[in-house]
Amino acid sequence: TTAVTEHTTLLLVRYRFQLTLPSRTGRRQLVAEDARLLAFQGPPHRARWLPEETATRLLDAEATENTHPHFGARTMERLLSRLSACHDHLETHGERLAADLDASHRRVRTANDEIVRGLRVAAQKPADVLGAYVYLPATAEEAV
Repeated sequence: TTAVTEHTTLLLVRYRFQLTLPSRTGRRQLVAEDARLLAFQGPPHRARWLPEETATRLLDAEATENTHPHFGARTMERLLSRLSACHDHLETHGERLAADLDASHRRVRTANDEIVRGLRVAAQKPADVLGAYVYLPATAEEAV
């Protein structure tokens, strides 16, 4: 595709959060989910993470040519076998999302004079990688 200038990987990641919500009658436990698109350039062990807006724009990328099936299968096998190198980044991102969800609940509860004490949001680990998509740059002759 002409949408990228170097090997780029897009991940569809599902995060789950355990929420403890206090109330006057006790505590409720809830589970919340959030799906995110995360993208990086380069191999997983040297991933250069891209802004979320860039990751989202990859959804609109159009192929200029098909990849040979054997090459495509080997590329995906290599990616999936090395994806564990992204583990720390995915966990850190999940912790940030948990903190944002916690802050959101606290703001709403405070604004509505609801109980905040005992509110807790914890990211469930590990995050689930639901999809992995590899974008390869078009060669000079393909791009014409």
